[in-house]
Amino acid sequence: MPHAAKSRMIDRLLAEPALIDAHAHVGADAAAFYSGNYPYAMTAEDFVLRMDVTGVDFAVCFPLVYTAYFSLPDFVQSRFVRCPGNLSPVPYGFENERLCQEIYEAMPGMGERLLPFAFFDPGREPQGQVAALESLVERYPVFGLKTATSYLQSPISELLRGGRCLLDFAARHDLPITLHTAVIPGDPWANVFEILDVVRSRPDVRFALAHTCRFDRRALEQADELANCFVDFSAFHIHCKLAQQNHAAVAGGGDRYPADYTRHAAAMQAIAEAYPDTMLWASDTPGHQFIGRFVDDQTAEHWLHLTCEVRRETDEFRQLPDALRHRIGYLNALRFLFGRR
Repeated sequence: MPHAAKSRMIDRLLAEPALIDAHAHVGADAAAFYSGNYPYAMTAEDFVLRMDVTGVDFAVCFPLVYTAYFSLPDFVQSRFVRCPGNLSPVPYGFENERLCQEIYEAMPGMGERLLPFAFFDPGREPQGQVAALESLVERYPVFGLKTATSYLQSPISELLRGGRCLLDFAARHDLPITLHTAVIPGDPWANVFEILDVVRSRPDVRFALAHTCRFDRRALEQADELANCFVDFSAFHIHCKLAQQNHAAVAGGGDRYPADYTRHAAAMQAIAEAYPDTMLWASDTPGHQFIGRFVDDQTAEHWLHLTCEVRRETDEFRQLPDALRHRIGYLNALRFLFGRR
């Protein structure tokens, strides 16, 4: 049944041109809520209503960051302690199940618009995660995998070691993987150049590097050279704000891709035209705005307060030329999701 449902969804996506959001979240993040951070929740129904308002036809979605595998009070304090209960026996075991149940059972109409990706942690109990993921794909249509290692303090380089089995799983089921990226000093867990090492090591897996590689020109160029690598524009508006602030969360100086970041659409067009076969349009809903903190490897806190209007991401995207929108909002997304078939 999951394979038949997935085939039907693929047929719908291929039937006619559409706008595909390549990066969004559905679910709840208790740690963000109790820390006073935003965003902290998005139901499948709310997300589809938002898609209707903004004119998005289909969307990739994955859980938010916190997983019940960790003790909540500790996670809120950036301590990663195994929860003694069995709510999530492996990282994201519960959250991935919950996402698929919501999309395919609680609100089955959502399965006609949403493409769930399962979240994973590359460094903690990878074999157990693979067993849980194998069970998940037997019961539900799953379209890919996602991780955000900065917030888990779990090195992405583990995918070259003990976490390699997660990449084997992705290759076995022809599932693409979206990876959160970082360039900020103090984040060794999602360094974009270590991520590129992972991508090079597995030409049999398709990857998308999130957040425009934080505008790092060198990373964009290296990604563009790899046949199995894509880069998404998720949360582009707030990253433009970071560039205007010369914030360390985006590349600076000569490492930054040269563009006018005071003009969202113009900067997106410049990058998309430079790398037309690599870029994917994406919103990062509800993370299109971010209010909260990041704790680095020296336990220093970095606070951000970045806002974005409801329609900003789609309104700016629609200022791009038609052919470019078609490429980064549809054709490239199909290649990322399903390969060249």
